[in-house]
Amino acid sequence: MAFISDRWVERLRDGTAAPSWPIHLVALVLVLGAPALIVAEFRSPSFVAEMARSSRVGSIVLVEAFLVVVGFAMSIGTWWSGRRDRRVLARIRASNHRPAFFLPVLTKGLRTSEDLPHPRPEVWTFDTGGLHGWTPDRDTPVLGVPWPRIRRISLATKDSRGTRIDYALWFRLDGGDPLVLAPRTALGRPFEAGPGGLETLLPVVRALRLELGHRATAEASTEAGGPTVGGEEHHRS
Repeated sequence: MAFISDRWVERLRDGTAAPSWPIHLVALVLVLGAPALIVAEFRSPSFVAEMARSSRVGSIVLVEAFLVVVGFAMSIGTWWSGRRDRRVLARIRASNHRPAFFLPVLTKGLRTSEDLPHPRPEVWTFDTGGLHGWTPDRDTPVLGVPWPRIRRISLATKDSRGTRIDYALWFRLDGGDPLVLAPRTALGRPFEAGPGGLETLLPVVRALRLELGHRATAEASTEAGGPTVGGEEHHRS
């Protein structure tokens, strides 16, 4: 798979989680640094006097307090995603599936029509059988999409301040609603991949479709994992 060059995409190919310590380190800086800054500010008579005269100074304190909340949310979210993704990876490796690619996703769609039935997959794998959706609590895929059902792969877009931006991978399926997957930045991370990450992923996923689909045809042994999913959505090539 020579088309993979980005380190984070290589991790998705190998099924390895990104290290969590950088996120926890940033969170620690926010959680400890923001309160320390607030204490230092209130010890300054000039700051207290300025705060009494201007509401803008009070807003700065609120922003600093908000950074503490952000730090806690980052750390907890990363811990939670890492825990669940490790469980998913353990179940995949205990099965007979040998994926060529792993795609962690958000479980909640932008629109209700994009939400998959419960239990919603948290990680999708790609192999010669197609796409397989996995959850931490099941030993087998909960959803599957064979390659012959996929007619087109592009990017779903949404309005953001009057501009169309990419937010998900869009799979046009034969005989059903499209499959819309909003990738996360990495296994073990709760953050949504931005437009730049989607631009990197799109050619990778398209190449996987060609490579694995042709290999499945040559081997004449396509295997789909579980019930299949099948509306129109804004998308672009």
